Amino acid sequence: MFYLAVTYLGGGMGQHPQDDLAQPLGGIWAGLVKTLHRELPNCNARVVDTGLASVRDLPGIVAAELGRPGALEIGYRDGQRLTLTPVTRPAGAAVALGADDCVLISGGGRGIGWELARSLADTYGMRVVVTGREDFPTGDEPWFGADEGRLKELEARLWADRRQGRSPVEIRRDIARTRRLWELSTNITDARARGLRVDYARCDFTDREQVRALLDREGAALTGVVHNAGVDTAARLPKKTDEEILRTVRTKIGGFVHLFEELRGHRLKFFCNVGSLTGRLGGMVGQLEYAAANEGLARLGRWASRHADFPVMTLAWPTWDRIGLISNFSATLRYMAAVDITDGLAKWRDELRAGSDGEVTFVGPLGRAMSPGQATDYPVVPGLPGFTGTYPRIFHLGEVTTYQPHARMVSRVTFDRDTAPVLTDFLVDGVEAVPVSVLLESAVRGAEWIVPEDYPALRVSCLEEVVVPLDLLRLDAGPTVWEREVRGAHEGDTWVTEVRFRRPGDGADGPEASVRVVHEPGDGRSPAPPRPDVTRTTTWRSGPPLLRWRSSVVPAAAWSHGPDGRRVAEVRPCAPNDLWAALHAPRTALSVSALENVLRACATQGNGLSVAVDPLTVGRIALHSHEYGNSLVEGDPSLGVWKVKSMTSGTPVMTVSGLPGPIGERTMQS
Repeated sequence: MFYLAVTYLGGGMGQHPQDDLAQPLGGIWAGLVKTLHRELPNCNARVVDTGLASVRDLPGIVAAELGRPGALEIGYRDGQRLTLTPVTRPAGAAVALGADDCVLISGGGRGIGWELARSLADTYGMRVVVTGREDFPTGDEPWFGADEGRLKELEARLWADRRQGRSPVEIRRDIARTRRLWELSTNITDARARGLRVDYARCDFTDREQVRALLDREGAALTGVVHNAGVDTAARLPKKTDEEILRTVRTKIGGFVHLFEELRGHRLKFFCNVGSLTGRLGGMVGQLEYAAANEGLARLGRWASRHADFPVMTLAWPTWDRIGLISNFSATLRYMAAVDITDGLAKWRDELRAGSDGEVTFVGPLGRAMSPGQATDYPVVPGLPGFTGTYPRIFHLGEVTTYQPHARMVSRVTFDRDTAPVLTDFLVDGVEAVPVSVLLESAVRGAEWIVPEDYPALRVSCLEEVVVPLDLLRLDAGPTVWEREVRGAHEGDTWVTEVRFRRPGDGADGPEASVRVVHEPGDGRSPAPPRPDVTRTTTWRSGPPLLRWRSSVVPAAAWSHGPDGRRVAEVRPCAPNDLWAALHAPRTALSVSALENVLRACATQGNGLSVAVDPLTVGRIALHSHEYGNSLVEGDPSLGVWKVKSMTSGTPVMTVSGLPGPIGERTMQS
């Protein structure tokens, strides 16, 4: 499926100050698009931004973009096709804050809004007005001033009301309301006891008259505003009502419009929207309209800053550490690391003092729940936290054609000499070919996208049953596109992905490479035992191929014979920049240099080898640790066991078994 939304923000997604933002509410659709893949995994979505002056070109633009893979957000401006890229920017300091200031925080009585209110009052001595939709408690309530233990006792009494015929839904609603008011009253009471200037006002910001009444009382004193009010209904789309969806959008967007229209003539030091990375990156399962509301808020803020005498910023936050609207905190960590409260508040104060304008995002390391679609939505650049661990699987993703979360992914991966110098290093019958180690690297990176539903921490334990037809490796002319299929499933307690490579046009009878990627828990527990050897059909060739290694990219090892007849060599690692001619070369999951030299040691006879058995098979490649520096390889060709360890520390790196040599001397009985 494909979903395309068109917005009219000037062709530059609202980033160009001189553009006419003809429809700033189009950001709602932009945010919705980014989370569709969580509800419809097979949906490839895109938002295309343009300007009113380019409307006559729109049919051609839509035809060009519909079904096209790549970045999610595209703009057409001045004849150019544009997308967004994040850049690191320091906050600076342009605004002085002190005791004479007064800041209004919508929805600031609890959660992160309250944490900011307390921080501003404590740090600068200013007055802060926080708000909520309910009257402040009178003080006569049985829970007023109670501690957490006493509150739980009162909640237990409410559950006892089930005997009186009250439904669990009603009881949960009452408990939630009681806890909200208890938290609000406790926050305000404690702050005032500490001498902080924090006041509470009732106001529903979706009601224009309530906003006007509040600002009639407080507006003249205000020097800053933080629009923090928001709601989120955590449920999949089919379970949400239209009213729940509209309420989420209305609270963010309607609340902002009411505040801005009443204040646009004021001279504020800042107007700060509290946004979310769900708008920029897409949200979790169940956050379709929450992402829409937050991205709509960010784009609307761009429009508002051009119609006021004060800067309008939208701060897009990830999840805060165990605070805020998120009901399942542990689940959010699968998507991105949480913000530490102290660190987040310091960054927030910095942005307010800078009087920032536009959208500012705070991005942590991306989690294991990143989807293939999301991988291309938001450019991953070196400045982002966790880049080293995240980028390799994005680099090797390819063009996804089929995706079923936690079960199956099919993608087209391209092997091109112009972008991968390593593809000129290995030859089959005199034709440049994909080295086996590079093929297996692609398999491991592809397997990283298909994981169990609970997104556990996993690491690759071993590769099993490697079967590689030599003809498949040949790069006969130009870039070669292969279809890579990854299927994942549990085998007992072990998660296994089976990866297969084939040429799209070869059909069912064409050559196919395959490998099983076996995972173990990331906590270091012992891996599953190897499966018994599997008998495979062997094709005996009348004209066996000749294998050659140029070793211009992957360093060739000099082998010697040890006193016990084993073969020994020191192997230099191959730098990623030598393998891939890319702006950002990904690190490898496998020890490419060591593995390729082991294969060469098993195959080389004179200037090459006439291989009698095709496909090439390897029983098992166990991965112990990452390669750092030079490696020492010790092998027993007769047993087919090759051990790789670090030269400096002696730490095991990799063990290859089921690869006897020389391959060409295998007998018919083997």
